[in-house]
Amino acid sequence: MKKTMVLLVVTLTLALGAAAQTRIDFSDLPLIGIPTLIPNGYSALNWSNIYYVDPSLWPGAGSGYKDGPIQANLRAEDVAFVGGKACRQLQEACYGTISALGGPTSFQAVSATVAGGFGPTYVLVFAYHNGKYVGSVSYPLSTQMHTINFPSSWGSITQLTFQTGAGGDLVFYDLQVYLLGG
Repeated sequence: MKKTMVLLVVTLTLALGAAAQTRIDFSDLPLIGIPTLIPNGYSALNWSNIYYVDPSLWPGAGSGYKDGPIQANLRAEDVAFVGGKACRQLQEACYGTISALGGPTSFQAVSATVAGGFGPTYVLVFAYHNGKYVGSVSYPLSTQMHTINFPSSWGSITQLTFQTGAGGDLVFYDLQVYLLGG
């Protein structure tokens, strides 16, 4: 009985540790002045059509890009974004996706610190689990950095898709997730 109880406690401890909340920021990426795709595998997730850049080095950054955090050592940080010049010029929506393929088998989205890159806009967020639609939500954005919270009812998902408003940019300063094993 004691061995069974010890095994149960160890298993639960490992399961809880595997689901620790992770803050994903972009400070581990090189500080660059040209928007560059976030590499797949960054923070154990895959990234599609999501770019990163140091807004202090990029002359094309809008005011929403420049509201980002400065670390305690006063070092600049990159931000991530969905959108870009083509979206603005064509006044079309742009898409970016974060998925668990190649990383954990699933994750739970908690929150993100975001802004609109060049002015007021909105973002639609779609959640999927193994290709099956789970839910969606729309958030208004301004150029001021603020936190959006994802619905906890989404639970374990394998993909988040972000759709910007026509001509708008979505800027990420960080993302909070639980990386799950199943």
